[in-house]
Amino acid sequence: MIDLTKAVTVFIGRRGEHNYRNIEFDVSSLLENNYPSASLNAIYKRPDGVAYPVVTNYADGVLTWQPNATDTSFVGVGRLEIRVTYGDVVGKSARILTIVEDALVDGIVEPPEPPAQEWLNKVLSALAELDIDEINNLLNLTYNLLNNNYDLLNTTHNLVEDTRENLYRRTGILLNHLHPIETASAPDMISRRAAITFSNMANGNNVVIGTITYTFVTALGSPATNNVQVLIQDTLRNTVKTLARAIRGIDDEMNIAYGTGTDPNPICTAYWTSQRFSIGSTTVEAGESLFLLERAENVTSAIPLSSTATAIISDFTRSAYSRYILSGNVSGSGGANSVRGPLHTILPINSVVIGGQGGELYTTAYDCHLITLCRQSDTSEKELDLYISNDEETFTRIQRSTPVGSNTSAESLHIHIQMRQARVPAGYGLYICMGSDGTSSNAYCDLKFTYHLYPVHLTPEPND
Repeated sequence: MIDLTKAVTVFIGRRGEHNYRNIEFDVSSLLENNYPSASLNAIYKRPDGVAYPVVTNYADGVLTWQPNATDTSFVGVGRLEIRVTYGDVVGKSARILTIVEDALVDGIVEPPEPPAQEWLNKVLSALAELDIDEINNLLNLTYNLLNNNYDLLNTTHNLVEDTRENLYRRTGILLNHLHPIETASAPDMISRRAAITFSNMANGNNVVIGTITYTFVTALGSPATNNVQVLIQDTLRNTVKTLARAIRGIDDEMNIAYGTGTDPNPICTAYWTSQRFSIGSTTVEAGESLFLLERAENVTSAIPLSSTATAIISDFTRSAYSRYILSGNVSGSGGANSVRGPLHTILPINSVVIGGQGGELYTTAYDCHLITLCRQSDTSEKELDLYISNDEETFTRIQRSTPVGSNTSAESLHIHIQMRQARVPAGYGLYICMGSDGTSSNAYCDLKFTYHLYPVHLTPEPND
């Protein structure tokens, strides 16, 4: 069974073989329970460069291809791609290399004339004089040598295949560094962001985002159009996490019931965080919060945002920077008593996705490539630490004591700080904390973070 989530090489037969081999592909990762099997098709590009659809059969999550004589008519390396086409949705499998090996040409000719009898008699006489045991030993030795050569050739073949895959992956990583599949900044002024920090919620409380109402209940029912029911969990944190999943439209029949037109929210996505973060110059203190990101770009119409639960709301705002308050600063000569401030969320868990918040939310690995110092309140010496986490309980520091600052506190500094890049696995959030040698606990830095996104098949191991 061939796994389509990884780049693979498949031997499909020898030249001229016809319907001899059944090659099976696990297509569950492509269908994802969202698309019918009728949307599957396979495109084959032969070693001679000719590409065409091939006949396949589907049953129980497995797509079967039986290469025919047309498919195996040319020796060499080809390519196969399995696609899902459903409406305007197009999904494609990982790269599949196909190999057709050489074989004897077809056709039969008459056998040559038998040798002359005199020559045959000489051969028979010579054979009669041979030592059978000696011949047998020689044949055994030859057989063993052939076996050893066969094993060596197999080992060499496997090593060449591994080397080819490694070279492909490394070349892809190098090219992606030079020309990334996507580069993004956080925050950006394309889409607006908002926040809700909850301190309590009860049965019947709700949150309204745009035209969708999310109601907290103790038992799920059948919500009406434009309504979603969210089951209250054992803790406030878990309830807020469930609400975030409901806004993103994640299937969870045990905890979320969707009305018509609510899966997902058409206006925004939402991610949970418990750390401090900012909406522009507004600081959202640490708590059980929703980090809301608008799906559309460059829209100016108002987005209704309200809640009957006990919560603090920061309305949707177009933010050009993230403000970090250096609250770790305390009085002391030369900032002698100043320490790092609290952790501050820059990118929430699962929020880095290929294509932005407006498309399918496929999480991907990324790295922090550049920090831009937009402005600062004073000229004290500052340092920044980068952390990652996938649960906001365990934080891993990936960069320490990066210098940030300038000799001026003017508006719109835009000082670029090149970062020591470290790969962040898909699904991890990005966090910072900062310290300075200043003494003002109200000092701040306004920062923007630029990051590269990486395709899944180029990131088999974190920081690889």
